[in-house]
Amino acid sequence: MKILQQISIREKLSSLIIASSAFLLMGTMTALWSNPYFIRMTEENVWDYLILSVEALLIGLFLGIRAPRCATKKAGIGGILSFFGFGCSVCNKFLLLLFSSTFILTYFEPVRHYVGVLGILLFSHALLQKLLLRHAVLCEKYFNGEVAAGSKKM
Repeated sequence: MKILQQISIREKLSSLIIASSAFLLMGTMTALWSNPYFIRMTEENVWDYLILSVEALLIGLFLGIRAPRCATKKAGIGGILSFFGFGCSVCNKFLLLLFSSTFILTYFEPVRHYVGVLGILLFSHALLQKLLLRHAVLCEKYFNGEVAAGSKKM
């Protein structure tokens, strides 16, 4: 709980704005709701919305919270896997370039949501590493007297 209490109001607000923007942008790009720009060729279901929501929340927290160093590789790979988890498999040009549409519909579509959950777990691990590192740095600065009492800035 101490780790979450160290997050400033400004960081929480920026995380909320980033998460909302990511939700709207990725949901529109993957055509989870009707829009004039994109058409989805496979049916969406509850898992697609759930993976999108958690992914947007993780993106908002990861980008909105400041830390001295972070696990960007894990977050990037987790983000890509999650995007594959809620995106339209047939509409994804990257997957179509690598594999045929028959292969995607036969082998990838049944495990697509598992790939999304794996991406969320990887992204969550990267966010946890970032928060723990931030907490350790703030505690070290506090105990060394580098941070004034009550100040939570990095």
